[in-house]
Amino acid sequence: MKTMKTIAAGAVSVALVASLAACGGKPSGDAAPAAQGDGKSGKPMDITITTIAFSAAPTGELEGLKKIGEKFNVNLKINYIPANNITEKLNVLLASSDITDVMFVEDFNTTPSFLNAIDKGAFWELTPHIKNYPNLSKYPQNVFDNASIKGKLYSLPRVRPLDGSEALLLRKDWLDKLGLQPPKTMDELYNVLTAFAKNDPDGNGKADTYGLALFGSPGPAGYLISMFGAGTGWQKGADGSITPNWMTPQAREAMQFWNKTFQSGGIVPDLPVMKSQQVRDMLVQGKAGAAITNVSDAYKFNQDLKKANPNANLMAYEIPKAADGKAHYEQAIGYYGQFLISKKVSEEKLKRILEVYDYTATEEGYNLGTYGIKDTDFTIGADGSVTQTEEGKKKGYSGDSTGQWVTGYYNKYLRASVPGMPSDILEYNKKLVDTIAGQSEPNPEFGLPKSAPFKEKGADWNKKINDMMINVIIGKATIEDWDKFVKTMKDDPGYQSHIKEMNDSFKAKGQK
Repeated sequence: MKTMKTIAAGAVSVALVASLAACGGKPSGDAAPAAQGDGKSGKPMDITITTIAFSAAPTGELEGLKKIGEKFNVNLKINYIPANNITEKLNVLLASSDITDVMFVEDFNTTPSFLNAIDKGAFWELTPHIKNYPNLSKYPQNVFDNASIKGKLYSLPRVRPLDGSEALLLRKDWLDKLGLQPPKTMDELYNVLTAFAKNDPDGNGKADTYGLALFGSPGPAGYLISMFGAGTGWQKGADGSITPNWMTPQAREAMQFWNKTFQSGGIVPDLPVMKSQQVRDMLVQGKAGAAITNVSDAYKFNQDLKKANPNANLMAYEIPKAADGKAHYEQAIGYYGQFLISKKVSEEKLKRILEVYDYTATEEGYNLGTYGIKDTDFTIGADGSVTQTEEGKKKGYSGDSTGQWVTGYYNKYLRASVPGMPSDILEYNKKLVDTIAGQSEPNPEFGLPKSAPFKEKGADWNKKINDMMINVIIGKATIEDWDKFVKTMKDDPGYQSHIKEMNDSFKAKGQK
């Protein structure tokens, strides 16, 4: 096949020829409906898929994928592209019109040519079809909205949780030692973070602890502003317009708060050069007592923390309320990457493809396609966690490779659990995710193409914004400098064109 030759550099093609004999039983529970067209009695239908791989792709036939092929009478031919080459390879494939039936796209902003191809009718619009597939249609509407283009869905989003990636992690044992409660307001948060730095919470008689472990490189996290009510990425106005959240009065308030907190020792002093992965290190080493990260990280980090300090107790809590009396969480986009289906395939084939993906949107189908045969290639623990067996690993099964061709099933609590987590902690985390979900705010920019000015100057603008944020927080720049910077960007014709174009796209998509 020509496609396979085109991406031969580092990519692996796996042809899975289904047996003409049907697999023993029907899909269980909420499995997909029976295949259309020639059905299971006819010749197997070839379905070619191009996707990403974060580890070595399998080199041989996989029994799990063969079983799926038998179930739907298809030959699944999966073309894996290494993650570090994905953008370049996808652009080359599209430019040569050498695309497979199903194409993975990581980010339209790095492969805008796919947006142009959609405009020209190169891929199926899936909006009228999704409702016919019970498992795909279970994805949250927000996920479909975020993946849509001008209000229409052209892809199957590779679903991920919307909530649970933003919680306040605190050393509960430090709170207890200092006679403090988990903070409910920003003033209380300031007091807790300052106390962690100044009041010797670890009891070693040394001034060697800090409050919040926070990274400043490649740029401070967006929640520093959004948790003050500035909006997730952009703030929606009463008139239906959107404004970059860093330009809002709430962002100014946030800058003042974080500067005051930094000066008190409530933020790690190495903020400007701290990397995201160092947040964990600061917590596990007992140098910092707080962070804002995934709900499940509290348990994961605590297991390592307890190795040195058995009495340590790191827990996840709600984000404190802002001045408006509300807690503000950033809702995630709800997917990583998308699958487009070529308009070259017939409607009959489109339906077959959707049937396969509907099945892999169940836990059973996902596990079969990703991990192989249950109790041979993987096992499922009492808590529902999947463990790949040594035999499964030898065959090439891996979520980093074989799991990349499916969209997956929606697990609201994915950010709340890890294998082996005690049931009481899991239930606590689930309730926390539910609380977050009731308050989280989606980014109005989700589902919108980047503006033309941003494509040209966005990297430079982002660096200037991030640098100014860091400088204000650490006191290298004043709040008056912040005000001047905001005014400069408001007066920048290019940035204003960016804002206008994003507003036009937002209104065209029909978001409210």
